[in-house]
Amino acid sequence: MIDTTLLLVRLVLGLASVMLVGYILTAWLAPDFTHLERTAAGFGLGALLVTLWMLALSALGLLFSLPLVSGPPAALVAGLWFGQKVFRKGRDSQTPSPQPWPPPSYGFGDVIFISLLVALFLFATLRAVLYPMWAWDAIAIWGFKAKVLYVRETIDLSGFEAHNYYPNLVPLLLTYLYLWLGQVNDHLVKLVFPLWGGVFLMMLGVMLRRLGLNRTQALGTITFFAVNGITLITHLHIAYADLALTYFTLGGAGLIYLWLTGAAPPRTLPLAALFFAGITWSKFEGAPLAGTILLAAGLTLVWLRPPHLTRRLGSLAWPFLGMFLGYLPWRLFMASQGIETGSDHILGFYPQQLFQAVPALVIALINPTLFGILWPAAALA
Repeated sequence: MIDTTLLLVRLVLGLASVMLVGYILTAWLAPDFTHLERTAAGFGLGALLVTLWMLALSALGLLFSLPLVSGPPAALVAGLWFGQKVFRKGRDSQTPSPQPWPPPSYGFGDVIFISLLVALFLFATLRAVLYPMWAWDAIAIWGFKAKVLYVRETIDLSGFEAHNYYPNLVPLLLTYLYLWLGQVNDHLVKLVFPLWGGVFLMMLGVMLRRLGLNRTQALGTITFFAVNGITLITHLHIAYADLALTYFTLGGAGLIYLWLTGAAPPRTLPLAALFFAGITWSKFEGAPLAGTILLAAGLTLVWLRPPHLTRRLGSLAWPFLGMFLGYLPWRLFMASQGIETGSDHILGFYPQQLFQAVPALVIALINPTLFGILWPAAALA
């Protein structure tokens, strides 16, 4: 019992270190974000920074150790924070801008929505901790590679084949937590997924508030998407990379949407760039997804023709460069290590497959176990 408690404390410290690194980085990039927005963005950006640093360590031939992995990212953001305090002392932007909405008392609807969310995350947390690593991709790919990277203390994928060309944000994050635990523990390490789901929904909520929804409306919306269908609920306690991809996609696409509508605070696009790096560093499908989002943003600007169109189109260079920040380092590492580049899913697509997939897609879209009452509710709305 004492050993388990100590392991839990060490895990919490590891998760807190990721959150703190990302929180400070977010505060430096977007000083007008509120504390809630910094928290929502912080965990994902902390995971991005730590895992890219672990990739750099492997490229340099240095073995993983807790001080070497956690120290430099913490020192970097501490330096950024200190520099911000020194060189921007006295500026109003150094503190989060006041909430653009008054904090009314909690009503009946708020209590209902919060209660449903608490019940959901209590279930997800217990499900994550009480069950070992399960499901095929978790055992054979993401979780398996995390164990190998922890044992070998570097990104060494020789001697086995588990989609080795896949990006490694999630396996490296699990490896980082194993370093904090000092051992492989599939039960405790899966607590990262309910936490990631929580900040994902928090991010959705704060973006809805930026768009003008009141607290009850925002809570109702995130509760609807959280409990409607089994897909998100499953990924709150399963060691897959899909939740990370969804989180970074929401951050990247959501920030660009806020920017397009004029609801974004200053310096949003540099922050969005890091989310686009997370999209491409999370999953193999991330690069075409990121490209699709940027194409949609560019076409939207061309269609609407806002003032200073050329300058606004040029501003999309931020997320475009961010996309390559998460894409190129891993590609260069694969080339240096002789890892074969896969071509399934996206690169192995043939035109005739589109027509073959249409019936399955239609069935999936109306499957209540995947989307619950989403479409009936949308029709009623």
